[in-house]
Amino acid sequence: MLVVTYIQNMKELGLAKEHGVSEVIISPKGPSRFGTLKDSEVNELGRQAKEIGLKSVLELDALLTEQELLNVDLKSYELSNFDALRVQDPGLLELVLHKTKLPVQLILEGGNHNLPGLMEWRDYLGPRLDRMVLSIELPKDKLQEYKEALSVPVEFLVLGRILLFYTPRNLLSAMLPEDDELRTKPQITAVGESEESPHKGFPVLENNRGTFMFHIKHQFLMEHLSELQFLDAARVDLRFDSDFELIEKVKDVFNSKMSGKEFKEIYPFDVIKGFYKVNKSDVLFKKLKNSRIQRKDENYIGEVLEIKKGSHQAIRLKGRTGIQKGMKLLFIAPEGKEFSCPVVELKNTKLEDIEKTTDEGLVLMNYLGGVWVKSQVYIQE
Repeated sequence: MLVVTYIQNMKELGLAKEHGVSEVIISPKGPSRFGTLKDSEVNELGRQAKEIGLKSVLELDALLTEQELLNVDLKSYELSNFDALRVQDPGLLELVLHKTKLPVQLILEGGNHNLPGLMEWRDYLGPRLDRMVLSIELPKDKLQEYKEALSVPVEFLVLGRILLFYTPRNLLSAMLPEDDELRTKPQITAVGESEESPHKGFPVLENNRGTFMFHIKHQFLMEHLSELQFLDAARVDLRFDSDFELIEKVKDVFNSKMSGKEFKEIYPFDVIKGFYKVNKSDVLFKKLKNSRIQRKDENYIGEVLEIKKGSHQAIRLKGRTGIQKGMKLLFIAPEGKEFSCPVVELKNTKLEDIEKTTDEGLVLMNYLGGVWVKSQVYIQE
């Protein structure tokens, strides 16, 4: 089984060679998702890798608009120093197939989870296909089944971050003031959390390709390498916050000098096996939304939009009826707690006192402690 990893500088290239990495992936800033290297740095790394006899792959894994695709200049790279090209975007794949003669590593992690689709890609690329990069959403049994049916080399992520969400939009910088220095940075990082569950700590990254959100835990299959010997290549991703010198211990696990369990103890992140045993993601559909903050039409009034302690709470009216003074309301907070409160004060958005509302719009009523934003509001009978 080949051990494949990303490098971003000469030091990492040297460590990869020293510790017996089979292949390195080099990513330019332009047409790759997380690359930070200038074209000149990419070319120098490619030259050095070739000199020391280490297989190198140029990664062009970004999803591109039509104009971006037209602007891709493959002549910027010294392709003779690379052993293969790594692509994800079908348009960029076509460009690579027509403008180069290099083998292609096709990234299929974001789709094509079914065997007929994978076989179509295999047949389309024919002898140009160097390897298929398969999705971590495939459990081990399905992965092995696909490998046997495809009869081509396959790659799988065994260690590293798990990408949950991507958009080409700049979600982080859009929230910053125009004069904020962060806007000038090549990357902006943040931590996300869910409004509908207690889950938090999701790493978020924005760069020139858009915004990416990752799982709070890393993919970790280092304890199962003996079960994955049918793979042709195991990918290890030590980018982002990891110390690349961990590659020495990674190789120790592959070489049976250290157990996966021992490595887990020194690995600096929380880990999961993902879908390795079984993919049960469909059973979570009912839990994707917090049932406590879902609308129930019977006696439904609306949702708490804002709380100002000691002053008021703003309610967005969304039900079939409005509110009037003297009415008793039931508030159900996102965590399930229930609160009752009579309507004593009622004001419109102009802060004018009113006796009752219509069934839509925004209204302010007397403050009630313990109620949170997104609490659902009902008439209490």
